[in-house]
Amino acid sequence: MREAGILLHLSSLPGKYGIGTLGSEAYEFIDFLHRSGQTYWQMLPIHPTSYGDSPYQSPSVFAGNPYFISLEFLVRDGFLSEEDLTSLKPYPEGNVDYDRLYREKLPLLSKAYLKKDLAKEEFFRFCEENKEWLDDYALFMALKKEHDQKPFYEWYDDFKYHVDHAIEWFQNQYASLIDEYRFIQFLFYRQFCQLKSYAHKKKIRLIGDLPIYCAYDSVDVWSHPQYFEVNERYEQIRVAGCPPDAFTEDGQLWGNPLYRYDVMKKDGYSFWVRRMRQIGKLFDVVRIDHFRGFAGYYAIDAKAETAKVGVWEKGPGVSLFRAIEKATDVGIIAENLGFLTPDVHLLLKKCGYPGMHIFQFELGDGRKVPLKKGFDENNVIYSGTHDNQTVLSFYKGLSTSDKKLIDRLCGIHFTDKPNLKIIEFCMKQNCRICIIPLQDYLSCTDGEGRMNTPSTSTGNWKWRVRSRDFTKELSEYILRITQESDRLEK
Repeated sequence: MREAGILLHLSSLPGKYGIGTLGSEAYEFIDFLHRSGQTYWQMLPIHPTSYGDSPYQSPSVFAGNPYFISLEFLVRDGFLSEEDLTSLKPYPEGNVDYDRLYREKLPLLSKAYLKKDLAKEEFFRFCEENKEWLDDYALFMALKKEHDQKPFYEWYDDFKYHVDHAIEWFQNQYASLIDEYRFIQFLFYRQFCQLKSYAHKKKIRLIGDLPIYCAYDSVDVWSHPQYFEVNERYEQIRVAGCPPDAFTEDGQLWGNPLYRYDVMKKDGYSFWVRRMRQIGKLFDVVRIDHFRGFAGYYAIDAKAETAKVGVWEKGPGVSLFRAIEKATDVGIIAENLGFLTPDVHLLLKKCGYPGMHIFQFELGDGRKVPLKKGFDENNVIYSGTHDNQTVLSFYKGLSTSDKKLIDRLCGIHFTDKPNLKIIEFCMKQNCRICIIPLQDYLSCTDGEGRMNTPSTSTGNWKWRVRSRDFTKELSEYILRITQESDRLEK
């Protein structure tokens, strides 16, 4: 069966308190998806954000982002009062203000902790079921707070290096603060699992996003250094990135620590198994970022200033995914974009996962080769992703000859909205799943709706939709083209 869905990050939902949350607007969006004949809601990573507000650079690949907790639902459940919310000045629509959220929302979550006994037994069960990652995370975040949010490799040595007597002292001295971080995760997971249950009632499946690498300043590296290319002083040895290409003369220097896959393999890739099990509690399907890195990855000296010089190393290959498949039944979409070599295609074939087609990347050289390749059935087709221009800005920025090519492909005439005709073209392809960013349905340009511009560190991850954008006309249009493309659930 062919299916369709919409890409919209949680942060981009409307709402009164500065950022999209797991509250009523998320339920209303699920209703919108249901009315519009969609099967999937795809999000970006839901982990806590840190420097640059990027969901791809998190202090934990297991924890959920506290900003997504609905304050209104905390009032409903008795953890906060109405007065707690009326004290907040109105947030403007349109963009996320992360600095203000840090100053105003986190103290309210701390206040909710004071009422933790309202869910005493449920909270205790959550802590027991998630102990293998939650205890380290809560300890790490409490230590980080007491070190003025400095990265862990700048902490006092006794804490940086896990000296037993120092850690034991801190756990006793700051037991309440550590427990508070556990409780905030409990609130996140509680609200997310409730939302997932509602989505399933409406026959909507959730697609998550899994960054391949962990952030350097993360509990993952601090608590499991044996899995990463760091020395005994936690200094990075080699880091992740991409070599130079037609778009980036210096390549991309991501700076994430690389994995020691040889060490991981010895214990059955337990880190990855636990990670996939955990995200499977929240999502039905997971898009794994930078899939090519599992076939072969680019390693750069940690002291390098660019990614110009590096070496290709062999990845773990299919053995990692066989270990994951034994432990969880979460579906996987492979982000097979970028510099692809035969070993990447072979790995994807062995795993059998759907890959990705991005319309904006597929233009050929003109009338003889309008598209670089056909759109395979076992793939997910997108008009664009969070890292691309909106499809309307993409079209407007094309040369006259490329515009004519797309006009012929998609049947675009002078009076048409080109973004909608491109969406309809994507929907009609034989890929089993078609996912469209909401901004493309809303005819947003980059200035209005771009989510992220790669290789920039400011101004990203802020876009939000407005409630008035979810019109009856838009829902009816999406339903119609979904039906005409034979993507409506029978």
